[in-house]
Amino acid sequence: MGNDFAYSVLMPLAPWEPPAQVAVALASLRKQTLPPDEVVVSCDGAPPEPLMVMLGAESLPLELLIGPGLEGVGPVLARGLAHCKYEFVVRADADDISHPERCATQVIWMSQHPELSAMGCTIAEFVDNPDQPISRRGVPTDGLSIARMAQSRNPLNHPSVILRRSAVLAVGSYRSVAGFEDYDLWLRLLAAHGCQTLANLPQTLVSAKVGAAHLRRRHGLHYALVEAKFFYRCGKEALLPWWSVVRVVLMRFPLRLLPSGLLAQSMKIFTRQ
Repeated sequence: MGNDFAYSVLMPLAPWEPPAQVAVALASLRKQTLPPDEVVVSCDGAPPEPLMVMLGAESLPLELLIGPGLEGVGPVLARGLAHCKYEFVVRADADDISHPERCATQVIWMSQHPELSAMGCTIAEFVDNPDQPISRRGVPTDGLSIARMAQSRNPLNHPSVILRRSAVLAVGSYRSVAGFEDYDLWLRLLAAHGCQTLANLPQTLVSAKVGAAHLRRRHGLHYALVEAKFFYRCGKEALLPWWSVVRVVLMRFPLRLLPSGLLAQSMKIFTRQ
């Protein structure tokens, strides 16, 4: 399609990711109707030999960045984004699957809407078989609805987004905000550019792997305190109004302390994050 549609893929990678799982995610990128011009894999520490061998044999135009380890997702993504060569950067996780038309759809849409800094879409969630999704995580599609949702909930599905590199770098890129690196970025983009800067497509273009571990990371007193600290920071930095911070913390803190089964049902109803 020409250089106007050149794009990078940015994939963060933890050293403990199973090679077979990563291979499936990369295979989905090879099947794109608009192939990536580069795939930047940013590792949080040196991958073990089986993972290195698999990555070394990959036919995609893959560049491996290896960090010192134990940095967290924010610094890993920030390093990878800085290394990307192209203005359009598609985010892909090492345990998710991009549908064949995903990248073409998102790159073309972003090229036609220069006001956008980031755009996501609906995702299908699966446990073992991507052909048997257990749920779909929808998101609002217009900027005003996205901005309203952002007052209390993450309005974009992070594994589904495409970024405009220059716009993200201009607001400070990803930061070290454990568990909320993407939400923090969307709020800063909204603060800088208003509701027209974010969008979502209604199509389901990504299948995301979920499971019990996914929920456990969002459960318990420790996570409740981390979450409250994040929203306090949002208020302090004027990314959210204080009334919103107080309302969200009061609503979410008790939910995080529920047994995991009740939490799963409650999150579907109230917060869906």
